[in-house]
Amino acid sequence: MSARLLIDVGNTRLKWTVATDDGALAPVQAMAHGGDPGALIEWLPVPDGLQVAWIANVTGDAAGERLAAALGVRHRLPTRFARPADGLAGVRLAYEDSSRLGVDRWLALLAIWGRERAASCVASAGTALTFDAVDDRGRHLGGVIAPGLVTAQTAVLGATRFAASGPSQQFTRGLGSDTDACVRQGALHACAGLIDRLAARHPGPRYLIGGDAETIAPHLDGDWQLRPDLVLEGLATMSARTS
Repeated sequence: MSARLLIDVGNTRLKWTVATDDGALAPVQAMAHGGDPGALIEWLPVPDGLQVAWIANVTGDAAGERLAAALGVRHRLPTRFARPADGLAGVRLAYEDSSRLGVDRWLALLAIWGRERAASCVASAGTALTFDAVDDRGRHLGGVIAPGLVTAQTAVLGATRFAASGPSQQFTRGLGSDTDACVRQGALHACAGLIDRLAARHPGPRYLIGGDAETIAPHLDGDWQLRPDLVLEGLATMSARTS
């Protein structure tokens, strides 16, 4: 198995690492991409000796193609894109059409199933809030997609005439004492409540990922494992099995 570059392109950040020949991951690095992940390739410190770049991309085909082209020009690396595949690594998907499942959600499922081989769940707190669970046979039970912390605030402010200053990340455990705080706290309790409600119905280890994971974690019930690089772990598993 050759060393390979792994890239996770989220809605706001690009994260990358190298999977070594023995399957270990080098330290993960991240940068905000501003909607154009390909523009970051000039600054990516890609080591010599890599054979291929594997990409998990949720920003659309056009952005992915620009990223792949930039990798080819700047680093002469061929690229392959991760695609959900039912049954890979023992994970059976709930989606009838696996291509409709977000690749980041699928890779997170691969990672938690590979870690636990038991019923478990993963919540991702980012631009969108997602939740997925697997049972003790590796069967994906399905998931939910909801607004994330900032997206929820933006939706409320865009649909009302509240005199509020805009989305913020300043949260407390309690209630708001002015309109700005009430909107913030409404988003927090909606997100945390959704995660807690679903986790209570799906026993087993709980994983939390996404750009807002550290923000929302103190407001959740139960024990949650913060695994910010879970998608890259899943990408390492997938690329090792399909190289």
